Amino acid sequence: MKKSFSTGLIILLPFALTVWVVHYLFDLFTNPLFNILEKTLLWFEQKQGLSLLHHETLVTFLSRMTALVLTFFFIVALGFLARKFFFKGLLKFTHEVMIRIPVVGTIYRLTKDLTKAMLSTDQKTFKETVLVPFPSPETYSVGFITADVPAALKKVIPQTDVTVFVPTAPHPISGYVLFCARKATHSVDISVEDTFKFLLSCGVIQPPPKP
Repeated sequence: MKKSFSTGLIILLPFALTVWVVHYLFDLFTNPLFNILEKTLLWFEQKQGLSLLHHETLVTFLSRMTALVLTFFFIVALGFLARKFFFKGLLKFTHEVMIRIPVVGTIYRLTKDLTKAMLSTDQKTFKETVLVPFPSPETYSVGFITADVPAALKKVIPQTDVTVFVPTAPHPISGYVLFCARKATHSVDISVEDTFKFLLSCGVIQPPPKP
């Protein structure tokens, strides 16, 4: 019974977490337009003499899907305009206004930098998986090289070369940012995805051997 329950949980949990994340993102992107579209749909059906008041599920579904489609095209249009020269001036003006607002400016800069780093197709956020001597010289932790050491810090600690992010387990969204000498790190032939699986499982899921 115990083994069967564990096996079933291992099978079900990834699906449940995936559905939860997708549902959260779906609500996040559709909520701004959902209420407007729902009221508009009910107003339209009353004008046409239809009766959707007793079909709340249908109204909600149509409103959500319409909001999702409109949001998708809005994001595509925004990205297209942002790549054009005539739209860059407006974006720059909006950026300058946002960063000058107290508190809001700090949040805006942080989210903008994180989004650009995570979603940019021009660079990889995690360039390489390495082992670093952390938290003591006798033990090693898995980390990711993210960038070179910033110039301002390089002046203070000239012996360092790279910035390494060492995630915590089993929740690797938090961790430590280390500044190391490149020679102090040990490159390992493990993909970023396999490394995250290793951390999420607290070392239970071993990286597959390379051919």
